[in-house]
Amino acid sequence: MKKTFGIISTALAAAMLPFAAHAGAALDQLKNAGTGAGFNTEETDLPTIIGGIISGFLGFLGTIFVVLMIYAGYLYMTAQGNEDQVEQAKSLIKNAVIGMVIVFLAFAITEFVITQVAF
Repeated sequence: MKKTFGIISTALAAAMLPFAAHAGAALDQLKNAGTGAGFNTEETDLPTIIGGIISGFLGFLGTIFVVLMIYAGYLYMTAQGNEDQVEQAKSLIKNAVIGMVIVFLAFAITEFVITQVAF
């Protein structure tokens, strides 16, 4: 089960790589269009860059939370009366929710600090 999940996850991640590369290629065209319309397309200040990196990382952690919740729900639904598997699923759900609360608090603190540091 874990091996199959790993293979499927790896295959899906590999399948998504061309989309990211294609989106990166269009970025220059989007910047040119934005500049032509009179918008500032430069993001060179440090708080903006750090905020973007942290937001991306926190978004990734949110994705991990969703995957953990789906997996825990799958374990719970397929337990078929197996108390050990039910307890494992409940524990996984509890730990995932605690992790998500920590991620949310980290996001709130980060946003507060970035807005205070930004000029």
